[in-house]
Amino acid sequence: MPATRVRAALSALAMTAAALLIPAGSALAQSPPTFQEYPLRDRVFGPGGAVFPDYVTPSEYGVTFMTGGTGTRSALFAAGTSDYNCQQTQIPTIQVLSAPPGGKVQIRFGAFTASAIDGGYTTRCLGRPAKGLIVSFKGKAAPGSRIALRVIYPPRGVWYDHVIPVPAQ
Repeated sequence: MPATRVRAALSALAMTAAALLIPAGSALAQSPPTFQEYPLRDRVFGPGGAVFPDYVTPSEYGVTFMTGGTGTRSALFAAGTSDYNCQQTQIPTIQVLSAPPGGKVQIRFGAFTASAIDGGYTTRCLGRPAKGLIVSFKGKAAPGSRIALRVIYPPRGVWYDHVIPVPAQ
């Protein structure tokens, strides 16, 4: 018998809570916004859209070409691009122009801290986390060895050459 009373009390409590949460005359499901309230282009590409759900349109135009890296063999150099809000845009291309023999240069996508810029519209993103390509070196290298890189930034194909010293192991 006590279990029946507890069930009845919980049922009454649930019904009261439901009546308080749902105002009279409101529908349980809301209709989606109209195309005037949320245009199709924004539904696909805008904030909360299907393609770039976390992207926020910057208040100012421009792309910044950022560089970074820790200088260690695991992250000798890094490059990426960002907009005015420090959001990643397109990934640059890195070509190895020369490297020391006896080692292997690896290029991978990853996160780094922007410490300098190759060019662009703002220095606002310096010191902030960024995403792009990270260059690392594995193997043996003579003291004073260097790696020459060419970084090509989209969308205009602007390129900069960098000579990176390889630290001793």
